[in-house]
Amino acid sequence: MLRIDKKPYRSTGWTYEALTVTEDAATVRLTNTGTRPGAETVQLYLAPRADTAERPARVLADFGRVEAVPGQSVEVTVPLERRAYEIWDETAYGWTVVPGTYEVQAAHSLGDVRLTATVEVKA
Repeated sequence: MLRIDKKPYRSTGWTYEALTVTEDAATVRLTNTGTRPGAETVQLYLAPRADTAERPARVLADFGRVEAVPGQSVEVTVPLERRAYEIWDETAYGWTVVPGTYEVQAAHSLGDVRLTATVEVKA
């Protein structure tokens, strides 16, 4: 026999508090603001600040997962691999870094960016 639990749904929310970036990694501090233990997957997107024909407007660079109990603050450090800044160069027939300023976006989802910071990438 199937039993359905009629307890009210308890949700877990997350507040993104700080974003620190270098060319190689991003660290995000967040707090579980919900009423139960939970997990969050932090997504990191890269968006070139200059309008560059060689780069998409934004790419998913990487992501990291954290777990916390209600009220607990945690940090996740997500590597930003060199490949995230590269495009395929037909002339060189290889991957090439596109130097410049990038906005690093820490997000809950593609449409829900919570924090941003910039990083300067050299060739």
